[in-house]
Amino acid sequence: MTDRKTDGFGADALRLLTVLALVAVTVGLATGGSIVAGQVTDQELASERPTSIESAGVTVEQGDRCLPVAPFGNGTESVSDYYDYRTPNTTPSSYTYSSYGTTHLQADDTSTLFFYDGTDGRSLVVLHDRLDGDTDGGSATMQFDGLPAGGEWTVEDDDYEGRDDVFTHRETSSRISWVWTEGRSDGAAFTGLDEPFAVTLTPAFNEAADVRYTDDGYDGQITDWQVVSNDGTATRTSLAMEEPITVHSGACSRVTGLDVAETADAEEPIDLGATVTNDGEGPETLTVPFVVDGAVVDERTVTLAAGETRTLSTSVTLNEPGTRTVSVGDSEATIDVADGALGSFLPGFGVVLVLAGIGVAVIAVHRR
Repeated sequence: MTDRKTDGFGADALRLLTVLALVAVTVGLATGGSIVAGQVTDQELASERPTSIESAGVTVEQGDRCLPVAPFGNGTESVSDYYDYRTPNTTPSSYTYSSYGTTHLQADDTSTLFFYDGTDGRSLVVLHDRLDGDTDGGSATMQFDGLPAGGEWTVEDDDYEGRDDVFTHRETSSRISWVWTEGRSDGAAFTGLDEPFAVTLTPAFNEAADVRYTDDGYDGQITDWQVVSNDGTATRTSLAMEEPITVHSGACSRVTGLDVAETADAEEPIDLGATVTNDGEGPETLTVPFVVDGAVVDERTVTLAAGETRTLSTSVTLNEPGTRTVSVGDSEATIDVADGALGSFLPGFGVVLVLAGIGVAVIAVHRR
């Protein structure tokens, strides 16, 4: 004989378990339970990439002026070989104690600053006056503060025993005084500007220099201080001769607008837009990273003319719901990412749906 109570109880239990399983599957789909924490799509780039706007060149600032400066060189020659400083003891030799490799950048009565990319990295190069020029010599002193500790002065012009020039170096600073005679040039090169840096350069020319000779042939005047940029031609820009400058990595350009939706669905493309303006006095090539929660998810490289504004865009798919932070340059915004189609309408109700489903299932079984 069959025990109807036992048989009924087993059937009821089976029906209850079946309904609970269906409810669990349905709620799991509604709440996006398959999302993996922390994932971005395969658009994601290495998170150790720079998250700030990076210029391909160097930035020179003086007061409220910002100058993008493109370096010379293509990484195939060291800065010392490029500078080609010659003395009676070098090969080739010369008694001029001057730079032969930079004559195309030298100028009469002018102190020149430029940057060079060589086999040993990026260098800052200083030149005074012009070899075989129509000048009466001169004098200059420059104080360099904030030099990278791992860098070095790969060129000291002059470099011989009994020289008139004075090179004083400390771990992250240097003070250099030059004195040169008519028809010659002077200068130096510091190598090691490959990592982020900021160097302040304070000049003192002519009578303000630490060392000054009044003899004929040494008493010439520096009348211009210029920075030279390799933007297709050697573009020269004059600087104020009595004010310091800061040379640094980074850019003159900045983000002036960020276009990001306030809400979005997980696993759906999200459009990101950034408006970038070049506040510098010359053209600038820069890389603009799009960053989500501190990780670079895409980047754009663009060249902007002085004063030009351009909007850059990309899209990203985020797999995890929650509040996400998007940043481009110094601009930042947040996106509330919902966990799928139902999540967009019922965020945070997953547990409520489960409990309600169980309740409905139990009532249904007991009414049978």
